[in-house]
Amino acid sequence: MTVSDNKKLINIIILVIALYMANAFLEMKKFDAGYLMTQILVIAFGILAIVTHEVSHGLMAYALGDNTARDAGRLSLNPLKHFDPIGVLAMIMVHIGWAKPVPIDYTAFKKPRRDITLVALAGPLSNLTLALIFSVIIKYTIKFLEINMFSNTEDASILFALIIIKSLIIGGIHINLILMCFNLLPIPPLDGSKVIMCVLPGKLARKFASLEAYGLFIILALVYFRKLDPFVFGPAQYIYERIYSYILTR
Repeated sequence: MTVSDNKKLINIIILVIALYMANAFLEMKKFDAGYLMTQILVIAFGILAIVTHEVSHGLMAYALGDNTARDAGRLSLNPLKHFDPIGVLAMIMVHIGWAKPVPIDYTAFKKPRRDITLVALAGPLSNLTLALIFSVIIKYTIKFLEINMFSNTEDASILFALIIIKSLIIGGIHINLILMCFNLLPIPPLDGSKVIMCVLPGKLARKFASLEAYGLFIILALVYFRKLDPFVFGPAQYIYERIYSYILTR
């Protein structure tokens, strides 16, 4: 990737975030600095979730003998190396997004069905891991600072801590859980479809894989008409409620 390409990507990212923040600002009935700061942090945590997801695919593939992602420079947490404009816009508009998939050479695997499954599951599992890590951080931050999550305090330091905690809950936990559940759907090219392909017999697997050419259009249509909500937001909310209960338990 050239320097000019990086500049173009940076400009696109800035534009997308600026549009999102402008929309958030216009929706406010009165200026709320805490709300805007929360939105910025949520975007940052959301980007981290998506980037970690893709890097995890690449790391698992590398551990199983495929150097493609490493050679392409995709084992990096630098968001520019994974940026997909449509995926970021989708995350902002409908809270379901994605990054540019890491390149994988399936012929490099010694046990293709097993290894493809492991690579596919590495992404969603990384998001679950992040959500659990953030939940522990939040729990012990609340405990250490002795913060009441439901207080109406005007103490500036407590308010700032609450903004960070709220951002971690939304961006660090909820978005990771949504990303995990979304990618586990058995729709090509999502990770869940890779697992299904490895389970199906050869002929059926090839027919199922042929749907990948239309996968993005199918996903966008299902997202637009909110047909995926019960299968994404439902399970994500169920797990989130258990995690939130753990956070509030002393």
